This record gives sequence, structure tokens and C-alpha cells, in this order.
Amino acid sequence: MTGWTEERIWDAVEAWRWIPPGSTREDHENFELAVTPGSYALSFAYGFRAPDGPSAESALTELQRRVQAAGGTGVRIHVDPRSRPADLPDRLRRRGYRTAEDAEVLVWELRDGRGDPRLPPLRAAEGVEVREVRTKSEFHEFVRLSRPIFGDPVPPEATIAAFTGEFERAMRETGRSDRFLAWKGPVPVGRAGMEVVGEVARLWGTGVLPEHRRGGVYSLLVRARCEEALRRGATLALATGLVGTSAPILKRRGFRAVGVIHRFEAHWT
Repeated sequence: MTGWTEERIWDAVEAWRWIPPGSTREDHENFELAVTPGSYALSFAYGFRAPDGPSAESALTELQRRVQAAGGTGVRIHVDPRSRPADLPDRLRRRGYRTAEDAEVLVWELRDGRGDPRLPPLRAAEGVEVREVRTKSEFHEFVRLSRPIFGDPVPPEATIAAFTGEFERAMRETGRSDRFLAWKGPVPVGRAGMEVVGEVARLWGTGVLPEHRRGGVYSLLVRARCEEALRRGATLALATGLVGTSAPILKRRGFRAVGVIHRFEAHWT
């Protein structure tokens, strides 16, 4: 393999923060916060670190204040092995936070010890082709699939406009969208995203329409992005998969689990 230790992998996880377009990012000495009022039901908090209990309680109070001051009604806090203090989950539960489904951190090393390309096994999906999104109409198909695949609500117009602007800017500046559709003839049946940062390919948003699952489409989406990641110089494919859905699929394809991110949510009126 290529020397991706667990410490390096968690460094890569920590560097990956999803900040939706139109959000306000706020850095605090104990956490990072993406405030998303008006676009999402939840804001997102990452990298929670506090040296002791009193500091943690103060930081949690400040986090809630910031979200509510911006008009937000809820927050999701990601708790990983580096989060502190160690009893942070208990403190969140005492404050009324509920546990959401955990996500596993999974990796695939894209080169072996000799430096030769290494790809996950491919399960054939007859009649299916994966192509990168290139046009605005394809991008709208990518967004549209989110609801039937993941059950997400239709995003507000402002959010769709922000995502569209991000797509158009990426195409102008790089010629790449980093979004992929799986097509069966003229019909898109699956979608997936990727971002390559240095040697890390961040795989996200992978899903297949229910009526086309268990037919190799998911595997094809994973393989196509790993091939593209290799072309761009990545040596690690990194994904976070929900323990009840995508994580088992990725592990069957040979991805290695390195740990769990616990997700806690609070909703306020």
C-alpha cells in the first residue's frame, strides 16, 4: 500500500468539511460551524474540541446561540474519535440531542506498494454508462435525483440557484463538474459526486434509484470515480457511508473501515 496511516486518514477527514453554497462559515476556538438558515433544516458543526467539561458546556451554549441568532432551528454535530471531551456524547444527550444514523469512514488505496494502479472490483451493470455532468440540463437531473434516491425534500429556490452557480463556475474555471450520472439509455438511474484535493479523492452523494438497485449501478459509480481520481493523481479514495445503507456496499467492494462518525441532532422551536 501507499502509507496511508489512520492518522493521515483522519487528517484527511478533518480537512473535509461540507459547507453548502450560501452558508455562513463561522470558526470558534472549540468548533467549526456552517450556518444554513432558510436552505436546510439543520446547520452543521464539525471538529468539536474542548479541553474540559466547563469549556464544552460553554461552547455548546455558544454554538446554539449562533445558530438561533442566524434564524436556524437546528444543528447536527459530528463526533469523531478526535472530538473532546471524551464524554461529549453524554453531554449532548443531556441537552436533548438525539442520535442520527452513524457514518463509517471508509477508504480505498488507489496504488499498491509498487505504485501501480489499484481499483475496486467492478460488478457489471448491463446497459449502464457513467458520464460526468457537463450541461445545465444534466446538472438539474443530478439535483432532481436527490429526492427519489435519498428522500430529501426539494431544496428552496435560493439553494438550487446557489448550487447551479457553483456548477457553472466550476465548468468555466476547470471544465469539470465533479458530479456523475449513471445512464441507462436516455434515463439517469444513479448519481455520485467527487472532489479531488491533493492526493485524496472525496467520494460523496452516491445513490441509485430504488428500481435499479442491486444491479451493479452503485459499483459502476464507485469504479468510474476511482478511475478518474487516478487520472488526477489521487492515491486515496475517501468516503463516509451510513452504517445501514452505503457503508456495507462499500465494504463489500473492498473499502476498509477506519472508524465511525457519530451524528447528533438538536431541533429547536
